[in-house]
Amino acid sequence: MTSTEHPQGRDNEPAGATPAGRAPRRDAARNRARIIDAAREVFATQGVGAGLNEIAHHAGVGIGTIYRHFPDKEVLVDAALGDRFTELTALVDQGLAAATAWDGLTHVMRQAVAMNVADRGLRDVVFSSGPGRQRADALRDGLAPRLEQLLGRARLEGAVRTDLTVPDLIMIMLMLTEFAHRSSPVRPDAYRRYLELIISSLRPQSAVDDLGVVLSAAEVQAIARQWAEPSR
Repeated sequence: MTSTEHPQGRDNEPAGATPAGRAPRRDAARNRARIIDAAREVFATQGVGAGLNEIAHHAGVGIGTIYRHFPDKEVLVDAALGDRFTELTALVDQGLAAATAWDGLTHVMRQAVAMNVADRGLRDVVFSSGPGRQRADALRDGLAPRLEQLLGRARLEGAVRTDLTVPDLIMIMLMLTEFAHRSSPVRPDAYRRYLELIISSLRPQSAVDDLGVVLSAAEVQAIARQWAEPSR
């Protein structure tokens, strides 16, 4: 099924299964899966502010089909990004299972930033109050005690500075994610240097082996210009 076969704006899904067969139900299930896949792809590149018409076009279905399965955008965002929320929870659990709290904490920071950099929709939901905020609030409520447990272990090990807090970690990841978004047109991996700099600063006595490549003056200027432009 293509967008040509089902023009945007048309309601192309049968209303329900007939007594004679289940083909309409199978079509409905396929359409729902295609909408979710399309929403994941569109949200990842454009953020959750992307319009439903764009998602309908990407999925090759009519806008009416989207509304039949997802009565509002909140429900669609939840369905499209639910797996990503689960991955974030699993990531923190991996950190808690690490041999040392420092290894676990730095693993969580590196992977969480990478996930948010790769998926703009996830970034929008985790760090904003837009569509998906109810699920994001529940996610943060669930992750906060896990992160506090991990950070508490790191303090007991003497691995981190004693004044480091969970809100500090969240703000660090937010800043790095936003920097990565702004700097990616110039150098997609630029954020990694600053991630390692910040990670090294969490130690009671900071030290780091490899911070990555230093940005040139021209790259710094180009990134600054990106930052000055309205967020896209």
